[in-house]
Amino acid sequence: MIEPDGPADEPADVGRRLAIRLVAAAAVCVALAAATYLLLVRTRLGQRFDNAALIGSQQQSLSSRLRDYYFLEHIRAGTFAAFLVVIALCGVIRRRPRAGLAMAGAAFLAVVCTDLAKNQILTRPFLVPSDAIRQNNTFPSGHTATAIGCALALVVLSPPIIRGLVALLAGSYSWIVAADVQTAGWHRPSDAIGASLLAFATIAVCAAVVCWRRPLGEGRRSAHWVAFPVLGVVGVLSAVLSAVNASRGLAILVKTRDSPNPLTPAVLNDAYLFSVNLTVFVVVCLLISLLLVLGKHDLDQPRARPG
Repeated sequence: MIEPDGPADEPADVGRRLAIRLVAAAAVCVALAAATYLLLVRTRLGQRFDNAALIGSQQQSLSSRLRDYYFLEHIRAGTFAAFLVVIALCGVIRRRPRAGLAMAGAAFLAVVCTDLAKNQILTRPFLVPSDAIRQNNTFPSGHTATAIGCALALVVLSPPIIRGLVALLAGSYSWIVAADVQTAGWHRPSDAIGASLLAFATIAVCAAVVCWRRPLGEGRRSAHWVAFPVLGVVGVLSAVLSAVNASRGLAILVKTRDSPNPLTPAVLNDAYLFSVNLTVFVVVCLLISLLLVLGKHDLDQPRARPG
């Protein structure tokens, strides 16, 4: 008679291992957000790139800029509150009210921390003349944090069988917002990228707390195979386009770092296109990372009903 290899892992042990992975992913994102701030906000070359992308957005078609402007105008406090209610209701519908409230609170916390960091902590020194175009601090972007935070909260809360589909739908909305805040001229690329990373870190830490304290279930299967090819294609395309524009725009920015002459419209457009495609690539990587970390795990497993 063959003896079993050993007892199966307890749900609490599985939940704690998942919590550790989520916290580790959050720590990586915080480090990347700090690097983004230090390189693009606190250095002369970084500010030149940030501002070149911002000025390059003004060269886009007026119809595109107005469309993005009116789209972003709908993301207000009332809209955000409605998103939070939807997230909480998803938890109630799934018989996971604590997880729903936790993820709604995580999305709210992501936006609050973003605004606090932008207004009180992360200053923007005046290092280059082009920074006079918008001298006030805009890092990180509150609109981007709102979209990314709500999207990732829904991904965490969704059942494993449809989590990939949720990542595609909510994720596509979030990377559109992250790109639109740049096209509309509201934010620099560092603002959108930093906000995306910080929002992921906040959602991941809050999800880790739920995993550590509440029973963890596991779905019979996941539909990530649907999401990974689509996200992979979007990620590869955005990475390739970023590389193409970077090879032209960044090279000239480096060569002319000591030149007082203004950059040409072509370089400004390259900087804008590079920043938008890089932002989409970052958001796609965050979605893929979250799907990989969560796997088939289902947060806050409801207790079995008696009888």
